[in-house]
Amino acid sequence: MGHSEIQAGTVIAALITGVLIYGLAMGTTYPLLGVVLSDQVSGASNGLNAAATGLGLIAGVILMPPVARRFGAGTAALIGVGVMVASLVALALTREFWLVFAARMALGFGANLLFVVAETALNIFADPVRRGRVMGIYSAAVAVGFVLGPAVVAATPDTPMLILLGCAVITVFALLPLSKARVSVDGAVQPTAARQMLPSILGFPFAFGFVFIGASVDAVVISLLPVIALGHGYTVEQGALFVTIFHIGLLVGQPLVGTALDHYGRRRSVLGCGAASLGCTVMIAMVGTHGFWPVAALMLVWGGANYGLYTAGLALIGDRFSDGALTAATAAFALVYAVASVFAPVIAGGTTELLGATSFYMSTALVYLAVTLIGAALFRPDEPTLAPRSMP
Repeated sequence: MGHSEIQAGTVIAALITGVLIYGLAMGTTYPLLGVVLSDQVSGASNGLNAAATGLGLIAGVILMPPVARRFGAGTAALIGVGVMVASLVALALTREFWLVFAARMALGFGANLLFVVAETALNIFADPVRRGRVMGIYSAAVAVGFVLGPAVVAATPDTPMLILLGCAVITVFALLPLSKARVSVDGAVQPTAARQMLPSILGFPFAFGFVFIGASVDAVVISLLPVIALGHGYTVEQGALFVTIFHIGLLVGQPLVGTALDHYGRRRSVLGCGAASLGCTVMIAMVGTHGFWPVAALMLVWGGANYGLYTAGLALIGDRFSDGALTAATAAFALVYAVASVFAPVIAGGTTELLGATSFYMSTALVYLAVTLIGAALFRPDEPTLAPRSMP
């Protein structure tokens, strides 16, 4: 095993560990802040405050290139973690609406400094024939916190300050593995101007379309599924459980999707994710209130298949782009994700209010149908053909 392979394995492990630690903190923070503000402001104001994180994510994408050019990409990721820690401390100590808004924006900004750098570096250091598996493990690591976090909030809802300070402490620990990878990432990731993001999207629209769909559905499920389930005849508690089951499927499914990407190919795996998501949404709409557990089983599969579009998109841009173009494509990827997360719940909420809960599943099914049919006709990605080799 050559030194470069040892270095690649070490960097990949460090990045995934850092993101896992970060995810544990953030998965708790997102639902907690909504609960904290719910008794103080209107639902609309609470929604506006929640959008601050998405605005921060967009700012992080735009400002990451100059920060990385000035300090190095690995150092930019560490700066992002530091900003997140400061934001979490601020959130623990204040309940004033606009201070919380500013702190949540800063939280999103720091998060995307980390994500853009980490995802770019993972694609650089991943062996092309094992890239799918690396991205699958990475996506699962991000998801761990979003599965465990709501459970923490549900178990200890009356101690928000302690939870937020605990999240800040947990986030500090992400600095340890990320510091180990800093020098290697500084040398490998080439920052590029934000204006290069649009050519990346236009040059490979399929990959960015996949992440937009996956992110949109995930954002709607997190924020609105309990309400949608209520309109479908279930209780709010059952709807919240559906969200948890959906994300358990997301967590368990990504390593499987990653393995499929490498073993069966990018095209077959993406079409499989689209077809599985299509089948799940149609059947959920048809089952209706005829049983909680059949719908729960469909939610489990749907969570894994839908987010598989995101995992596949990450592998696809790693196959297509390199050097500075890869950094620009990853930044564009994060921007598309942020935009989808901000606007999809608004659109889905309005549609559901006008047309009913079933309309959400059927309209989403139509999107998956279009993805599957258009993908089958036009999607011809680069398929890595290198012989497999051992990886640390």
